[in-house]
Formats: sequence, structure tokens, C-alpha cells
Amino acid sequence: MLSNLQENGVDAGRYTTNSQSIQFGPWHISYDVSCILPSVCSTKVVCERDDDQFCQFCIYCKELKIPHFPDMVFPKNVLKLAHESGSAISFNPLDALKCVASTADAIEVSCAEAWQEARPNAEKPKRPFDWTFSTNYKGTLTDNVVVEATNEAINFELLKQKEQILFYHDLTLFEDELHDHGVSKLSVKIRVMPSYWYVLLRYFLRVDDVLVRSNETRMFHMLNTDYVLREYTVKEAEAKDLSIPTSMMKDADDVIPILPVVQKTMHKLIMKQPEPLA
Repeated sequence: MLSNLQENGVDAGRYTTNSQSIQFGPWHISYDVSCILPSVCSTKVVCERDDDQFCQFCIYCKELKIPHFPDMVFPKNVLKLAHESGSAISFNPLDALKCVASTADAIEVSCAEAWQEARPNAEKPKRPFDWTFSTNYKGTLTDNVVVEATNEAINFELLKQKEQILFYHDLTLFEDELHDHGVSKLSVKIRVMPSYWYVLLRYFLRVDDVLVRSNETRMFHMLNTDYVLREYTVKEAEAKDLSIPTSMMKDADDVIPILPVVQKTMHKLIMKQPEPLA
């Protein structure tokens, strides 16, 4: 249903995208960049009809079960890596925010109430809602991607070697300033080199004087191999346990290296080849 809603959305024409792509061996790698999600329905009369024609705002309202969206959501910002087998890996804000709806361990601090009061039009949560929009989203995989546990780690020394960058972009999927009490941001970067491609999906949360959290998914594919390595790492620390105040943490790169690791999982993604015709 989601794909039909996105492709047939009545306001699709308003979202003129800037698209770039590159062919890398059996992979077609592309990204789309566009404008921010509107805060209200843009075509109310049409969206109230029962014919699956919805504006982007109404798509999010229908697909998500959270009472409010981040201040800035970029619904058409999408990174996609499509394999010649028909398998694909993609990153988009809607699927990422779907993971927020199932999060019940919301951070209960005084500024959570201020966040809610600053949004008088937001419905009161009918179930536990993480106002920080924390998400454990690791990307969207098509059904024909096989996921296997592995002990093979990404070769970060290779990533440090100087090679020509063939393709690069940094996409923001969503961001919220938590009513001036910090930042919650999800972004994804793609880098294609002559011998590999590398993706970093990062959710970064800073709640001032409370905690800092980072959920990072790294994907690495070496040319002429038949799999993708995926590493998911969760780092987190309370503000009182950090050597620098949260107010000084202007950039995620300043603090993530000093955060302790609380979870790490490694997987191998195998692009399943289609069955041969009889």
C-alpha cells in the first residue's frame, strides 16, 4: 500500500526532487533530495475521498501511529541501492519513523512536558510515545535479501585509504530540536569509491543535561563480492558521566567517539538471485 500511496500521491508534483545516480558493478545507486513535509494537509477535499489519493502529510498520518512528527521531515529524501538481482536496500524517513511507534522506553524528564506544551495541536498519546523520536531503523530491505549473522567485520583501515570519491551525498531524513532541549536527527551518507561503496545511517540524540545516544548502521560492499556487511552499533551515556557538558556538543562527531558501546551486531546481507526459468 505504501508504494502506491507514494507513487500516486496527489501532491507528488509539488515535490520536485534533485536526483543523482551511479552504476557500480551490479548496483544502481541513487538518491533523491526534496523539500520538507508540510505541517497540514495540502489537498483536504481530495484526501478525504476513499480512493487512495493522499498528500504526503496524510500519508504520514495514515502510516504512522505517533501523535506528532519531528519538526523537519524530508519525505522524498531517499537513498536506494538496487542490485541487478532485483534485491534492494533503501533508506527513507517514513520507515524510520515507523520504528518510533513501537518504542515504549520514552525518556521522562521535565522538558518532555515542555515539548508537548509547545505543540498544542498534537494529540495526547494513546500509548507510550518516545518524544525524542529514537529509532533503531537499519534500512529497508526487499524480501529477497538474505540476512545472516557473521563475525566478519568491516575493514575500517581500507576506508581510511585515499581513493578517488566517485559518488557522495549526505541526506537528512528527519530532525527535531526537542523544543530547544537538544537535538534528534537521522541522516544517511553514501560514499562510492573505485573498489567499494560505504553507507553510514546515523540516529543521533542529545537531550541537554540528560543523555546522549547514537544508533549507527554501517554497510560496506567490496566490488566483486556477493554480499554486504552490516554493522549496527548503539552508544549511550548519561550527561553526568561525560567529561564535557552536553551544551558544548554542537556536532555529533565531537561526542560519539567517547560514548561507550552498549550494543553491537554484525550481519551479512546476501542478494538472492532469482530462480531460473524452467
